[in-house]
Amino acid sequence: MKWENPPLGLFAIPPIVGLISSVIGFQWASGMEIEDKLLSDISPLLLSWATLVIFASLLMFKIPVEWGEPKEMRYGVLAGTIVVFLPQICGMGLLLCALWWIPVICGWVFVSTYQWKYDVQPFRTGLWLGVGGLTGMFMGAWAMSVYLSA
Repeated sequence: MKWENPPLGLFAIPPIVGLISSVIGFQWASGMEIEDKLLSDISPLLLSWATLVIFASLLMFKIPVEWGEPKEMRYGVLAGTIVVFLPQICGMGLLLCALWWIPVICGWVFVSTYQWKYDVQPFRTGLWLGVGGLTGMFMGAWAMSVYLSA
């Protein structure tokens, strides 16, 4: 879908949903008593991600049909929220994957500068929306970790 002007809602809604999911995930994790140190350290991020997947699964049915094939766009949203997060899970064992959030955020910002100018496939638009949710979740997780450690 090619837009005449950049759709500000599409730039704002996915990161806001990701931010809300990170706040919810961190609140749930702080209420849980997990004895294993590794699991207690990664549980806020995993709960935030699970919340984001649930939100994305619900909100992707609100995507307008005129943007393209809805089924293809839903696959893109799920790929953006699930598949793009997998290297972050591997980051517990691999040092380079622990910094996966940096290319995710930088890549989403870069793609956001031209996504609206071109007629791209619905899957790529859905992927962009899903990665936008991850961007908000990663930024919210960083903010929540700073807030809770202070």
